Amino acid sequence: MTVTDRIRASAVPAARATLDARLQELMALPSLAAQLLLSAADQLSKSRPGDDLTITGWGRTLARADQRVLSGYPQAVAQHAARRAMSALSAELWDGARTRGEWAISLRSAAKTV
Repeated sequence: MTVTDRIRASAVPAARATLDARLQELMALPSLAAQLLLSAADQLSKSRPGDDLTITGWGRTLARADQRVLSGYPQAVAQHAARRAMSALSAELWDGARTRGEWAISLRSAAKTV
């Protein structure tokens, strides 16, 4: 079976057309670093968003996000994504006490940069 390539007006094998479609889907996904930040933000906004975020709470949130997003990837890939995610967090974000909901908003904003 062949599919017509609209740009080149030529036939391409169906397998390649399927691969191209899958590649486009993958390219539309956020990076692993962004997914990590978004997963953490989702957790913070769903669980007591009005409470202050403690160091322990941040550690647990990050560990859960890491487990959800990065499990199954090679260690080097997971570590690189985690480093990129943490480097996206500005110094201003760490200053002062913030609620879990405020952190969630900031994490979603940071996710757009990685």
